Amino acid sequence: MKPKDQSSFEKSFFQNLISKFNTTKNRILMKTMILCVCLSISFAFVSEKTGFLEIDWKLLFIPALLVLQIVIIGTALKNRYKKH
Repeated sequence: MKPKDQSSFEKSFFQNLISKFNTTKNRILMKTMILCVCLSISFAFVSEKTGFLEIDWKLLFIPALLVLQIVIIGTALKNRYKKH
């Protein structure tokens, strides 16, 4: 059974999908990752300009990925040892 209007079906599908991802925890996680990336870029930029450190620009996203891994592992451990 197909809906009459395919575009309304797509809109409702995408709205449901966005509402699932747009939770408070996900917003905090995304803000934390963006903050880590911004801090990494600013530190690398300042270090490059002052000559303090030689930064490989490919490694700038590692802190954000580390934060993501820590959050994922912490959530998995919390869910595993949750008291019922």
